Amino acid sequence: MEQQTDQELIVRALAGDRSAFNPLVERYQRAVYLVARRMLRDHDLADEVAQEAFVKAYFNLAKYDSSYRFYTWIVRITMNLCYDTLKKHRREAPLELAAGKFSDDDPLEQAVQTDSCQRIRDEIDRLPREQREVLLLRVDRELSYQEISAVLRIPIGSVMSRLFRARQKLSHSLKDIA
Repeated sequence: MEQQTDQELIVRALAGDRSAFNPLVERYQRAVYLVARRMLRDHDLADEVAQEAFVKAYFNLAKYDSSYRFYTWIVRITMNLCYDTLKKHRREAPLELAAGKFSDDDPLEQAVQTDSCQRIRDEIDRLPREQREVLLLRVDRELSYQEISAVLRIPIGSVMSRLFRARQKLSHSLKDIA
């Protein structure tokens, strides 16, 4: 069976075929969860937000602008829900980077690597929200500038300048561990 495109599935869902939305959920659930997990640093909250994002997308499918990829739209919904959740829990949005795998069994090396990863996460957490979210989408989700622009609804030039400033600040604050 040939896999249908996002657009084809959306057209079917809008025409009343409720099962047409399921492949979209299956296709993007991991990515949506990972965005929420990195922003919230909490598995249960991320799981709730991911589910809520798909429910919200389903009930607002008629508002979807087909000039954007469905992926960028669902990520934007997810990020907005994460910010709402963070406001509700009164905490600032941290960014979690995946810890690197250790090739060496040396406990001292592992401790140094773990400490460095935590230090990097802490420095990223100190970045302004606009810079953190661009960094998350570029480095962690590996989105292009155009995709980040679509997700955040900002010009590509703003994406580039925010990313440049974030990298510059991180480079300065982490120069002692480079």
